[in-house]
Amino acid sequence: MSILIVTEKPSVARQIAAALGKPKKEGNHLVVGEYVIAHAMGHLLQFAYPEHYGERYKKWRLEDLPIMPKEDEWQLVPISKTAIKQLEEIKSLWAETNMVISATDAGREGELIFRLIQQYVGLEKPIKRLWLQSLTKETIREQIKQLLDLSELDNLYASALARAKADWLVGINASRAFTVVSKKEVFSIGRVQTPTLAILVDREKEIQSFVPRIYYKVKVRFEVEGKSFWAESVKEYDQEEAERLAEELVGKTLIVTEQTEEQAKINPPLLPDLGDLQKFTSRSFKWSAQKTLKILQKLYENALITYPRTDSRYLPTDMKRQVVGTANQLEPLFTKGDWEYVKKLNNRGRIFNNARVTDHFAIIPTGKTKELKGDDEKMFNYVVDRFLAAFYPPALETHQKTVFSYGDHLFEYAAVRVDDPSWYTILGGKESQELLPQIAEVMVLETSSEKRQTRPAPRFTDGTLIAAMETAGKLVESEELAEILKEKGIGTAATRAEIIERLIEMGYVQRNGPQLIPTSKGIMLIDALREVKLQSLTEPELTGEWERRLSLIEKGKETPESFMWSIEEYVKDIVQTLSKEESSKTLKSKQNMPIAKCPFCDGYVLEGQKSYYCSNWKEGCKFRVWKNMNGGVITADDVRRLVAEGRTRLKRFRSKAGKAYRAFVVLKDGEVVIEFPTRKKKDGER
Repeated sequence: MSILIVTEKPSVARQIAAALGKPKKEGNHLVVGEYVIAHAMGHLLQFAYPEHYGERYKKWRLEDLPIMPKEDEWQLVPISKTAIKQLEEIKSLWAETNMVISATDAGREGELIFRLIQQYVGLEKPIKRLWLQSLTKETIREQIKQLLDLSELDNLYASALARAKADWLVGINASRAFTVVSKKEVFSIGRVQTPTLAILVDREKEIQSFVPRIYYKVKVRFEVEGKSFWAESVKEYDQEEAERLAEELVGKTLIVTEQTEEQAKINPPLLPDLGDLQKFTSRSFKWSAQKTLKILQKLYENALITYPRTDSRYLPTDMKRQVVGTANQLEPLFTKGDWEYVKKLNNRGRIFNNARVTDHFAIIPTGKTKELKGDDEKMFNYVVDRFLAAFYPPALETHQKTVFSYGDHLFEYAAVRVDDPSWYTILGGKESQELLPQIAEVMVLETSSEKRQTRPAPRFTDGTLIAAMETAGKLVESEELAEILKEKGIGTAATRAEIIERLIEMGYVQRNGPQLIPTSKGIMLIDALREVKLQSLTEPELTGEWERRLSLIEKGKETPESFMWSIEEYVKDIVQTLSKEESSKTLKSKQNMPIAKCPFCDGYVLEGQKSYYCSNWKEGCKFRVWKNMNGGVITADDVRRLVAEGRTRLKRFRSKAGKAYRAFVVLKDGEVVIEFPTRKKKDGER
């Protein structure tokens, strides 16, 4: 008698096999006693594209929409040639076994992955479910004695299947309808990618419409016990008022009206999930989210860290012994910290929490090491540092605020003294500042009037966009949906990097260094959807409402049929709306909207796939600005400034040798060229 265990990933197959005995590798699977352990590689199957449902769907036509397979018509296809090979091996093993155990991840997607494989195989066998929240040997051995009936997870599968079909229906039909009506470019619309693009577009519009405000702050210098300090005005002034006050204050006395101190305990950050690491590397190393995921995946495949595509920052309670073992293995190699905190499981209440573990737990090192270089080493060292720091006690700080008055004018000195750096010694932290002693007054020895300017919110980077996707509930008015999105956000830890790359691939977004800037195509898509009253496709509420109803399906409180009926009605409404003549006019009016007047002729500057060009190019106008010039990204805003002022802002470029430099793009003698800034001469130079 043999029992086939099907896991979601090769690594899980290895861990289960190791827990059950001494495995032997046969082909692409493992054998341990009566158990044969095969694995998927995440999703092996997907719903077929429309052309599989009829020859006529090879052409994109409005009259063929909406495309809605009936319940018994949905077709599955392998996602790749590698997937076909894996599926055929599983099918062969399935045919020879007496029983099958599903050991895919404990969650909605894991359930879907196995059930679709089961459907593909099409062979009747007794099936049980191994539900694992952690992969310690003890947990695997315990849970394999307590297998669930597969039917106990039928509602979970029903919600997963409904979500997958709904995404297909909305994505395929909305994308085809919008593309056909636009008649110019291919557009892709999706439940997650389109609201994500809307976040970028809305921020860009804020930046473009922002009007900076100039103001002045007055700073005063004084000395206490031979040490120099600077305080800053609480109020903002205009230039004349600030300069007058600064001049008046020299030699005057400031009275202390308030002086407070409070102690603060700063806990170390929780263990990281994927999004947390992507935000850190975007901020610190300027990496894309995709690059971070690739490096983490490589470390995972080398068994150096745990599974990276996780959205949990906690560990299961049964991993305590494993954590101590990991600390014992790493301590001889990483000597800059105190590993006793880990071995004593300090902060265990903040770290081990079964209720906060989702399909996967937080990312931690496994205890294994190997020689690494470059970015791989940098990433692994940071994961180790985060693991060690999480067990440290809080850092201790003293926060002081002192307020001075001079008539109606108030000045403030704020400082933070680090009393015990604790985990700051591992991850870095605030620099300790000098606190003021208890004083009643000070004399002003020096002043300055400083010009300041309000600034718009910055453009998104991969890291800040992922943070916005995680907290998309803040953009939702409904308290119920906001609460749902508070836990999930839009997208998943595993897909957010892919969504960003998809937006770039579709020409909706371009990178400018670490910044993500929407193109005119991306802005046009969001504007058009809102104008034709399909704004729901651009809002995170759609995901919130789906998640609410999918949760009801999981609990058996709503049927998949009622959910799918509402999705089909929604899709019909999308197609009908885009089929209206007024929608067609709206889309046409928004396509190829001029960016600026052409500086070379009476035409207009338009945005193309790779460049900005003149509408009179057929008549011979040679105005053209490439979007990528010498490794630098030129935006539509740059082109507007170029046309209006004759030059762009200072831009970053890269030479053929790979060396970075800064220069302007300028209009010169009827051409668009790069010009270096004039170097200021030093004293004595001719």
